[in-house]
Amino acid sequence: MAMRFLIVGDLHGSKPKIFFEDFDAIIAPGDFCSDAPRKYMFQALKEPDSKIKWYDLVGKRKARKMIEKSLSDGRKILEFLDSFGVPVYVVPGNWDWTGDKESDWDFLKQDHYKTLIKGLSNIVDVHYKIADIKDYQIIGYGISSAPEYPQYKEELEKLKPEELAKRKRKYERNLEKVSSLFQKASKPIIFLSHNVPFNTPLDKITNKDSPRYGYHYGSLVVREMVEKYQPLVCIGGHIHEHFGKCRIGRTVCINSGFGPKVNVELELSGNKIKRLKFYRQQKLSRKQ
Repeated sequence: MAMRFLIVGDLHGSKPKIFFEDFDAIIAPGDFCSDAPRKYMFQALKEPDSKIKWYDLVGKRKARKMIEKSLSDGRKILEFLDSFGVPVYVVPGNWDWTGDKESDWDFLKQDHYKTLIKGLSNIVDVHYKIADIKDYQIIGYGISSAPEYPQYKEELEKLKPEELAKRKRKYERNLEKVSSLFQKASKPIIFLSHNVPFNTPLDKITNKDSPRYGYHYGSLVVREMVEKYQPLVCIGGHIHEHFGKCRIGRTVCINSGFGPKVNVELELSGNKIKRLKFYRQQKLSRKQ
């Protein structure tokens, strides 16, 4: 039995335009919340003192208001997606305020994402979970915004051995958790991740304002799961500069794009992709 999905990309607080109808479910890779603090985060990364935090630059009172506005914007997006009356499969993105246990600010330690999706009957959070969707199963892995272990010399040199060891342990735990879900799967798999696989045409940062300009910055976990288990399709976002697909072995990998003016239509039938179409709203001519 064929299934038709609407896929939206990273929305960052902007209500998406929907370019086609009659879908059975919606898939969204996270980053529902708006991102006003982004410029301060980039600024903090460029500071000579690498320990400075973005909220130190603006002050915690202003930072808290910015986060509350971000969450409010994200909630409106999720309410809109929920209103279509079909299942909405989601994972949290790195902008969805899931809680930073290592933060020195209690407000940021809290998991605000739980509140963000609370009470929305059609929203199905699949982060570190496996869910049945008729003839398919969906596995989720959210939050990841970078290679889980540093891949570039300058990043490796900045970190102390104990920090590198800590990151490696966390990376290995994530691999084990996600791998265990694939091992339980009994149907064709849709793999929903926030980030796209590492070192593909979908994950190179081409934004010259980014402190990571020129890097491939996809997820190592996603790449390894795709290579090892070959799900039917892998759907992610996060790297805003790309909107399209590539293939790793038998798996079609999708970067679902950024902003409210892009959609992806995916139709599956059995163990095959019957239809895959990328929609982008074109700018109106000034003559119109």
